[in-house]
Amino acid sequence: MLDRQMQVFWANAFAMDLLSTSEEEILGFDARRVLDAHLTPLLQERDAAHRLLATMNNGTGIPGLDLSVQDPRGEERQIVYSSRKIERGAFAGMWVLCMRDVTEQRPANEGLLSANRQLQVLNQIMGVSASSLSLDELLEASLSKTLDLLGFDLGLTYLLNPDRTIALPRYHRGVPECYLARSRTIKVHHWPWNFVFVAGQPRYLELQGEGGTIEDEILASLGVATLACIPILAESVVVGALFLGSRKAGGFRAEERRLLEAIGQEIGSGVLRSMLHKRLEAAHRETNLYLDVMTHDIKNAENVANLYCDLLLDTLEGNDARYARGLKESIRKSSGILQNVSTIRRIHQEPPDLKPIHLGHVIRAQIERTPEAAISFDGTTAEVRADDLLPEVFTNLIGNAVKHGGPDAGIAIRVEDCPDEDHTVVVTVEDTGPGIPEAMKETIFDRFRQGRNQGCGKGLGLYIVGILLDRYGGRIWVEDRVEGRPDLGASFRFTLREVVHDGYEG
Repeated sequence: MLDRQMQVFWANAFAMDLLSTSEEEILGFDARRVLDAHLTPLLQERDAAHRLLATMNNGTGIPGLDLSVQDPRGEERQIVYSSRKIERGAFAGMWVLCMRDVTEQRPANEGLLSANRQLQVLNQIMGVSASSLSLDELLEASLSKTLDLLGFDLGLTYLLNPDRTIALPRYHRGVPECYLARSRTIKVHHWPWNFVFVAGQPRYLELQGEGGTIEDEILASLGVATLACIPILAESVVVGALFLGSRKAGGFRAEERRLLEAIGQEIGSGVLRSMLHKRLEAAHRETNLYLDVMTHDIKNAENVANLYCDLLLDTLEGNDARYARGLKESIRKSSGILQNVSTIRRIHQEPPDLKPIHLGHVIRAQIERTPEAAISFDGTTAEVRADDLLPEVFTNLIGNAVKHGGPDAGIAIRVEDCPDEDHTVVVTVEDTGPGIPEAMKETIFDRFRQGRNQGCGKGLGLYIVGILLDRYGGRIWVEDRVEGRPDLGASFRFTLREVVHDGYEG
């Protein structure tokens, strides 16, 4: 502590120990003389001593100055020197000089900074791996990012062939053409590559200067002093390797090796994702092919079967005619199942392409397709945002009403403005059939939940209705046609977003 005349009037035990002095030698003496006599000889950097004394002379403080000093025992210590002048209060004009020993903190801080940098590098590699859309893009981007972040002079990415006998280079940067001409392939069972490609162990080559060894020949052909050969692992299986070379001698530190091996594992995870994605795409294409062939052939068989049923119904009577009608109904059910499967495929494969659709035209077209049902509909001029799958909503709701209500059930369809939402209509499809029990009203739109009896489609019809209305931004629910009387019929109600034309539209 300094008084207003810049003289030392107090110092703690640590300061006197560091400066190898006593109270008699510093108390009451000018601070600049004390620092010059006791601190300056301990400093390793002379320019730091000049800066320290200059600030004392012009009366400015130092927020923090890193200094290396030699303590009385001859050991090098790291201290942070700071000085500040008290500006307010009873001690205004006095000075506080502080020397904080950070010797033990420096290695920990440096280790923390090193670990933090490694995490940042690994996070960037993970970002490249996660965002790459293809295997080629992954390998090229991850190699480039690794070279840029870690400062290597050259790099190669190898992948094993399907027989796992040779490794082929997929991407490289900075590699001499003469090496590529001689080493287009690597025989993975030959030493020293078997460590990497067969055993899955990293290999670090360093130029020894003796010459004549295989490792020295590899390094010389690449023109580097060190080479890291990191296996690329996908679920513990070697699929390739990452080679990184540097012209600087010095080898690889333990933390560098851990980072490189973590990068190899992350690239391996990306390779595995890419391989699984390719297999999934192939399986998806194959499944679609089978479904297309099956759907086409079954529809052709159904058309022929329907034709024969109609011929039989024209010629048969009694029980024989009843059997023919049962056969025709079974064919209709199988057609419904195929239609549901085709609709679900389209929903999942085709993105929504919503456009204005005249709701009344859709409803009337579905009514005409069900001539056996008594359906009342007063019409509507509303246009709604939907796509060409909207008719499936009415096909399933009308089909359910006919199936469960029987030939004598009445069906009514209404379109009204929604009282709770602007630019929204509420569509009601109700029937006079046996209704829906209260316990089933919450789950009837779930997949594979069947209604009042077993029907075609294994409970997919209302599930399709639900996901289509969600696709259009609407919602659906079911009520009693007559409140409190589920036995008097069901009322399905759903919302659709209405298209509102203003005066500026054509």
